[in-house]
Amino acid sequence: MFLNRLSMAEKEAFLALAHHIAHADNDFSVDEEVLIAKYCMEMQMDDIEYDEANFNLFSILDTFEQDSHQKIVLLELMALVYADGVIAKEEQHTIDAIIEHFELNPNLAIIYREWSKNILSLFTQGEALIHI
Repeated sequence: MFLNRLSMAEKEAFLALAHHIAHADNDFSVDEEVLIAKYCMEMQMDDIEYDEANFNLFSILDTFEQDSHQKIVLLELMALVYADGVIAKEEQHTIDAIIEHFELNPNLAIIYREWSKNILSLFTQGEALIHI
């Protein structure tokens, strides 16, 4: 929804984060795959090759220097972790690490989580309306 505001380097870093969090629980669901494909369409770029062996969370997070861009990352990742209806403990640990690294207020995560759930619900309703 807000990913078009990121620079090209940030978009690539975001996709690495998205893949990392989607694979964190060793269950890359269809819902997560679909949402990452939507992220790619929104950013008008091809998906990246995710290399778990060379992934470094904190160096990726350092790509996002602007406060507003850090919040975009958190907001969009919240939608991803709830895309399959459940947040695994591994996904929650990654979200917690992101919040800490960005020095964001943990209460912000609560607000972002609820907003993301609502947005996902609206998308589901919209899809249903199309197919009625």
